[in-house]
Amino acid sequence: MYFKNIIGQDIAKRFIINSIKKDRINHAYLFEGPSGVGKKTFAMEFSKILLNINNLENSPDFKLLTPKGSSFKIEQIRNMQSDIVVKPYKNKKIYILEDCDKMTVQAQNALLKTLEEPPEYAVLILIVKNSATLLDTIKSRCEVIKFSPLSLVDIENYLIKHKNIDRNKAKVVSSFSMGILANALELLESEDFNKKREEIEDYINIILSNDVVDMLNINSKLEKNKDDIINILDMLTTYFRDLIFIKENVDENIIINIDRINFLKDLSKELTYSQISSIIDIIEETKKKLISNCNFNLAISAMVLNIHEVIK
Repeated sequence: MYFKNIIGQDIAKRFIINSIKKDRINHAYLFEGPSGVGKKTFAMEFSKILLNINNLENSPDFKLLTPKGSSFKIEQIRNMQSDIVVKPYKNKKIYILEDCDKMTVQAQNALLKTLEEPPEYAVLILIVKNSATLLDTIKSRCEVIKFSPLSLVDIENYLIKHKNIDRNKAKVVSSFSMGILANALELLESEDFNKKREEIEDYINIILSNDVVDMLNINSKLEKNKDDIINILDMLTTYFRDLIFIKENVDENIIINIDRINFLKDLSKELTYSQISSIIDIIEETKKKLISNCNFNLAISAMVLNIHEVIK
């Protein structure tokens, strides 16, 4: 079975598998999508299928090219062109060019010559986050395959199966991964992420307290995480969204912070549906202000005071 180790990306799988079955392999592919969704892994698996081998490491017919320093340089393309004219040991030669977003215009123009007249045995796979960085003439000579963020369920199931964690923890991590498996794996090992989640309940208790002094002192607490404030506010928002689900008595499977369910249930008794909705709006408005470079202390103070007005 092809691509059995690839998570998600069903559209890409179907397209490539169909091409393999019909023996319609193109000379050039462009894999486009966010970092961490499996483009390189997919390209490696595709290469194994084309070369009919299980290990690419020692294959003379496979090359993985990456930027040298901050960019993909013309010398790298010329070196590839010198190699590509040498016939393969078997039937094909595969070249994966990773991070082509960093390819200079000169390198792209050099690559174009190969794409225009590739050897019949050559297959090039270009990997990019955003194809807008490439010349139109490059893109027009490639079969473009889009890679999307993974479903949260796919990430959740992967973590349970391969990282041996319980479903509650997998659910939390996948919910903050933005559909990027690499993000999920990083969060899973991040002590900072776990610490910030533990601090969220403290922030909520302070924000919802009737002590204005304590509420305003939250500025100093949040300022320590100023560089990551948007993520913290996102975490904060998930708690209040979970409260709405609890109020509506929905299936607990859709609650993100399921590992904090007792805290959430207690909190849901203290707030009305209307108050929770207003708090979410206030947090989202604060995020917009901070993204627009509004003064940090003013934005956070306004958020806290506005929430206080809602709940008093």
